[in-house]
Amino acid sequence: MCGLAFPHAIALVGHDRGALVAVRAGLDHPDVITQLGSLDVLPTLDMWDILHGSNAAVAFHLYLMAQPPGLPEQMISASADAFFEHFLDVWTQNREAIPADVRAEYLRASREAVPSIVADYRASAGIDIEHDQSDREAGNQLHMPVTVIQQDWGSMLGYDAEALWKAWAPDLEHRTLSAGHFMAEEAPAEVVEAIRTLLKR
Repeated sequence: MCGLAFPHAIALVGHDRGALVAVRAGLDHPDVITQLGSLDVLPTLDMWDILHGSNAAVAFHLYLMAQPPGLPEQMISASADAFFEHFLDVWTQNREAIPADVRAEYLRASREAVPSIVADYRASAGIDIEHDQSDREAGNQLHMPVTVIQQDWGSMLGYDAEALWKAWAPDLEHRTLSAGHFMAEEAPAEVVEAIRTLLKR
């Protein structure tokens, strides 16, 4: 499935899309991923399962970027700064955690990468689901120690986030933070402490 190659055993921690890459690496290369950390995301298959009805409004971008190539790229490129700034504004509880120069660089980088950003999200509605479904049917799990740090989306949207993760990761530590989505920026001390604890497991 995943074509990544790792020369040595590593611990892997990712945020959002990066966390999904870490999960895929952990499922495809369990012999080289020693510990795995995920910040503020659900496994792809579960994400799509719970985001339906009015709850899906919080993730409108997933549905937009899941559309066939062309229209999503055109729509986002036409107002890229407004599109990406929306998430910085809405998903951040402490806006001072992302200073103006960092925000400007984030917007610049996002603006210049619209096609690849959309392609990544589009894959989450296609091949990523297929990979997760194959692993679920085969009973594959993340058997390394896993730490998940999330906002309390479960209580807000009516699902048990810890239980969803536990089905994938039996050796799980699940934490919720009061910080926003960009928790490494908003709550760096808590995130660092959780990662250090993970590395000792």
